[in-house]
Order: sequence, then structure tokens, then C-alpha cells
Amino acid sequence: MEKPIITKYKKTHYLDLIKKTWPSLVSYLSYAFTLATLYINIIIISNIIWPNESFHSSEIGLLFGISTYVMAFSGLAFGNLADKFSRIKILSISVVFFGIGFVVNGFAPAEMGIFTYLYFLICVLIRGFFSGGFWPIINSYITDKTNEVERSQYFGILNSTFQIIQLIGMIIAAFFFQSGLWKLYFWIVGSFICFLGIILLRADEPKRASTREELKDVISNEEILYEYRLNKDSLKETILKPTNLIAFTEGIFTTVLLSIPDFLLIAYFESEPHNFSPIVASFFMIIFGVPGTVFGSIIFSKLSDDLAKRNIKNRIYLIIFSLVGIFLIFLIVFSLPIPHFSTQEGNDLILILSYPIIWILGLVAFLARSILGLYNINQPPLVQKINLPEAQGFISSANQFLESIGYGTGPILAGILLSLFNQNYQITVTLTMSLGILGALFWVIAIRWIEEDSNRISIILQKRKDQLKEKNLV
Repeated sequence: MEKPIITKYKKTHYLDLIKKTWPSLVSYLSYAFTLATLYINIIIISNIIWPNESFHSSEIGLLFGISTYVMAFSGLAFGNLADKFSRIKILSISVVFFGIGFVVNGFAPAEMGIFTYLYFLICVLIRGFFSGGFWPIINSYITDKTNEVERSQYFGILNSTFQIIQLIGMIIAAFFFQSGLWKLYFWIVGSFICFLGIILLRADEPKRASTREELKDVISNEEILYEYRLNKDSLKETILKPTNLIAFTEGIFTTVLLSIPDFLLIAYFESEPHNFSPIVASFFMIIFGVPGTVFGSIIFSKLSDDLAKRNIKNRIYLIIFSLVGIFLIFLIVFSLPIPHFSTQEGNDLILILSYPIIWILGLVAFLARSILGLYNINQPPLVQKINLPEAQGFISSANQFLESIGYGTGPILAGILLSLFNQNYQITVTLTMSLGILGALFWVIAIRWIEEDSNRISIILQKRKDQLKEKNLV
């Protein structure tokens, strides 16, 4: 058996990575800016739909969950398109219509119960459908824009900026909603996102397989194009292998684990008896979450790439550490004795920060944000490594499909359990996150096959290199 190629790379600076990957950053960060819109205003939105009623946890959980289901199915279509057509053009269309979903939401009537709920649901479904294309398109694009040893650094940049922009968007959304200007928020943000989508058309489309080391010398020739397409044989030979199948399966459980904090934590802080206002909850995440995000990305992204160069198994070890750490940290969060505040006190950040237990909670939030990125900066490059260039869109969309099912199931399941257990957050989070930790066990199993599956792809590409050279000589 031929041995896979091992190559040395020159150092890449973060600024260079940002310059050459800006289309993916612009599109995904527009999604990040709006991701917390519903979560941070979860109680307010319930009141917009059903005024003067208690929190409709099941209905709001369903609102979140269904949108991710739509994202799951649309991602399959976008992933297939990304493997065949211009990633930039498809991404531009997705971003523009994602923005339109916000503009339309600004015209929703308030306080009309089920009618308002259905209007919000339709707008959420529009955004969910077109945002389903972001991740598979970006993964396909990044595979051809970055070298393997840059991947964790790129995903580190994406993860850190994603969380920072998400938190900034959270504060802005909280301000608009708490001020009663939620319609204006949807119109302004939606219009700006549409503008960004149009700007994306100025970006360049990279050649496929141009950064795979096995093919670099050949693909650098402008006359040679990588025109291989995924078929039944390559599907069976590469995708239907142990590590991929494990990655598919773990995605469902892992995203249940990752979705619970977003849905339950905000509701826990903002509901009785804690009564944090949306703005205070946002500033809390800015004060403690942003430093944790930046610290984690700076420390772990370069470390991940260095460890992966030694052995690809190290990426799996880091993923497992991240998932187990998140599980334990959020069990701690929901067991801390958070003080009870009146509605007026819950809007006073200085007062809240005067309690020592809040600083302990902040330290826990810092640790959570620090290790959360380990999963996000190691899972994508690992999956890219064990799949062919022509399968990047497909494999990303297939992963996203199952992960979105898990991400959608998390809030729905949490909302139902919260109702069943009379708003007992401790029981709900323990049950749902215990289901999610199964994802870490699947990654333990993947250690057995990861090197074999990675080497298989490298060998296939070396053979294709010879085929492309022969084809060019004819």
C-alpha cells in the first residue's frame, strides 16, 4: 500500500486567513449576529404573541425546533449544489433570502395569539431554509481556500468571531425588543444582511481540490480542472466508512447537548424568580463569555493544528474533552444558588454583579466558552480530512442534516420536559444533556478507524494526481 503524503507548510498569519476567507466570514457572521435574536428575547416574544400569559415553553420550543428541521433538509439540497456549481453565487443567494426572512418578520402583527405565532413561524422557516445552505457551502469553499494545517486556525477565527458577533447581536436585539422596537430591529437587520449578500458576488471562486497537497502541483496548472464527481463507487469507498458513519450518528446526540444551554439557560435567567432582563443577560455574556471565547480560540486553535500534525487522533481527543467538559459545566451552572430578583432589580447589572455567586457563575461561563470552541475547531477539519474534494458539500450537508435534527430536538424536548416537570430546570437539563453526552462515546469508538480512513483518501488522491497528469499530456 502506498503511503500518504506528509508535507511541511509555512506559517500562516491570522490576517492572511481573514483576507482570503472573508466571504465565508461575512456570510456566517451575519447568521451569528441574528442567532440569539429569539433566544435572548424568549420571554418577550412569548408575550408579544400571547400578552399577559405565562411563558409558552412548548410552543416557543417548537418554534425553534421546526426551523432547524427545515435547515436540515434544505442543507442537503444546498450541499449537492455546492459540489457542482459556484459556491459564491449560491452563498450570495442564500444570504439575500435569509435577510428577506427578517424584513418580512418586521410586518408581523402583535398580540394576536395563534395568528401571530404562525406568522413568526413562517418567517422562521424562511430563514431556516436559506441558512441551511451556509454551513455546507462554507465547508466546501474553505476546503479549497485553506491548507490542512490552517483549518483549525480558520475555524478558531470563525468560532471566536462567531461567538463575539453573536453576543454583540444579542445586546442589540435585547435593546430593541426591550424598548418595544422589535419591528424596527427586523427591518434594519434584514436590510443590512441583504446588502451583504449582494457584496458577496465580488468574491472569487477557488478551483476545486486546489489546496489538497496530493494534487497541488497538478491543479496549479490553469488548464487542468478537478472534475471528479461523487458516484456510487466513491460513495461506498469513502463516505460509507466507519469514521464518517460515526460522525453522522454522534451529530444527533452532540447537538442536543450543545443546543440545551442556548435554549434553557436564557429562559432560566430571565424567568421567575431570577428575572434577569434581556439586556442584563446579554451584558453578562459579554463580560464573561467574550473573554472565554477569545482565550479558548487563541490557545486551542493553533494547539489543535499542531497536535493534528502529530496524529489525527488528537483531534478526537480534543473533541471528547470538549463535550464532556460542556456537560459537566452546565450541570454545575443549573445547580448554583442564583439569587432571586424582582423585575426592577433584574435590570440592574451593578446590583447583580455585587453578589459573589454571580462571579462564580461568570467564571463557569468563561470556562464553558473557552472549551466550547474545541468541538467547533476540530470536528470540521477532521471530517474534511476523511472525505474527497467532490464530496465536501455533500458530507457537510449530511452532517448538518443530522446535527440540525438534534439541535431542533433539543429545544422541543426541553420545552416539553419543562412543562411536564412544572418548570423544573434542574431535572430538565440533567435528562436532556445526559442524552447528549452519548456523542462523546461515539467519538471514543472513532479512534479505532480514523487513521485508516484518512490514509485511504490520501492514497486515492495520489492516484488521481497521476491520472490528471496523463490526461494533460494526451
